[in-house]
Amino acid sequence: MAGSDSFHVRRSTPADAPAVRALYQRVARESGGLARQAEEVSAEYVAHFLARSQAQGVGLVAELDGAVVGEIHTYASGLQIFSHVLGDLTVAVDASVQGRGLGRQLFGMLLAQVQAQFPEVRRVELLVRETNSRAIALYKQLGFCPEGRLEGRVAGLHGFEADIPMAWHAPHSSQTS
Repeated sequence: MAGSDSFHVRRSTPADAPAVRALYQRVARESGGLARQAEEVSAEYVAHFLARSQAQGVGLVAELDGAVVGEIHTYASGLQIFSHVLGDLTVAVDASVQGRGLGRQLFGMLLAQVQAQFPEVRRVELLVRETNSRAIALYKQLGFCPEGRLEGRVAGLHGFEADIPMAWHAPHSSQTS
C-alpha cells in the first residue's frame, strides 16, 4: 500500500471541471458514496461548485501521475446569518486509490485552509448516509460530530435511510463572534 505522499494536492480551478466531472461520474457508478447518480453529474453542476468553492470557500483536487483521483470542496451559503458556516461539503476519491489515506489528507488540508483563510468560520457541515459507516468513522476521527438524524431522507436501492448531519467546530480562538 503506497503512502499518501505520492498524491499532489492543490487548489481546484475552473479548468479542472472536465476531470472532476469524470471523477464524480466514476465514483457515483462505483461506490454509491455520492448523493448524485452518474448521469446527474452535469457539467453545470461541477462548474457551479468549482466556482462557489473558489469564490466563497475551499476546493482542492488530488492528482496521481497527472490524473485527478480526488476532490473536496465546501463553501459559504452567502446568507449573512450563516456567515460563520461552510457547507455543501462533498468529497470524492477514486476507487483505485481508496484506502491509501487520500480522503484523510484532503480533509486535513481543507480544514487547515478553512482556519487560515476564513477565521470567522466556526463550523463546517456535511451529510452522510447512515449506512456509510466507514465514512462516519473517518469523519469522527477528523473531529466531526454527529448532530442528529434526518430519517428517511435518502431513497436507495433497499428503501429509505437516514442522512446523518455532522459538523466540525473550529478550535476556539481569542476572537469573539
